[in-house]
Amino acid sequence: MKWKSFFLMLSTIFLVALITQCYRGKDHFIYDVDEDSDRPVWAGGETDSNTHIKGNDESGTTRGGDYGDLYQLLRDRNGVPKMIQIGLEYYVQPVGADGAALELNSEGELVDETKAIPVDFGRLNIVRSPQSVLNQALGEALKVINAGEAFSLDFCGRLMIWNTVDGVLTITKTIDSPRENMAIYQEIMNHAFSNKLTILGDSDVDPFMLAACCFAAGSDKTGTVNIDEVVYINGFMDCIGCCYIENEYEYDFDGAIKQYFNFGNLSGGNNPFTYNRETTYIDRMLKILVFDGVDTYHYETVSVLQAMEDRGLFMYRWNGTPLTYVDGFSAAIDDAVQVLEFVHGDSNIEFLPESPD
Repeated sequence: MKWKSFFLMLSTIFLVALITQCYRGKDHFIYDVDEDSDRPVWAGGETDSNTHIKGNDESGTTRGGDYGDLYQLLRDRNGVPKMIQIGLEYYVQPVGADGAALELNSEGELVDETKAIPVDFGRLNIVRSPQSVLNQALGEALKVINAGEAFSLDFCGRLMIWNTVDGVLTITKTIDSPRENMAIYQEIMNHAFSNKLTILGDSDVDPFMLAACCFAAGSDKTGTVNIDEVVYINGFMDCIGCCYIENEYEYDFDGAIKQYFNFGNLSGGNNPFTYNRETTYIDRMLKILVFDGVDTYHYETVSVLQAMEDRGLFMYRWNGTPLTYVDGFSAAIDDAVQVLEFVHGDSNIEFLPESPD
């Protein structure tokens, strides 16, 4: 009996210790975090530690969590939300499918939420990862980039690295990892080629066209990209550039005025982002296997521009006039997404890269 009592006491002590280790607070459990996991500390239930879940502050701007209740908004040409005043407070202005402003009540809330258009981030939710994860991804990309001898862009604008192999300049790597592309995107949007990507400074690669295509490579291949998605992602990733814009009356969760990337002043000069679909894709060539009839095929060499336009695959509106500011940037991203889906979705298409020398 003494031994039974002894073991019963040990079992009770062990059980109490286990419960004490797991239980924190009144309503939830916290489990030990795997140090090698990308999962944030709040993933085990510590919602108070989740910086992505924030309520409304006293700025007058109604907000949900960073990835929920985010709608298409009335914005200026840089993507900065236009604020409307209701009483003494200021609010962002959601728009409907026709682009018209939706009615808000006296608290700045939508009268009919069903008319608002939620923004879908799809695979771009990878930017929820801790900054250390993006830093690691950038480090992996820089290993091959810094070892490169020359650089060019592939059919949709992703970075291609060339090195001499057996005396011939050869493509040794295309940056196709979504996470690495988003890490490069963040680096370019904040520093262009002036910080960790200086090796690209002497190439023919335009930094912000590369950034647009990196964004495309990080997004869903079967979706579309619009201005609101671009601006929200820039906010999540702290991509504000060298000459950011402050939006008066709109505040972040720390009470500071919100800052936005200035698409009209990319590198410290008056040089707005400009995108031309024709000049971007007319010189990128594809070899496509074409069916002639019964058991007969032939190869056609056509530009990406012709292949996409002949099939009506571009989704972003285009009237032949170059697009500028955030509209042009979003168009460049969405076009790259559609090209990537087209080429990847057909094994009978081959890209014909030109040597950068």
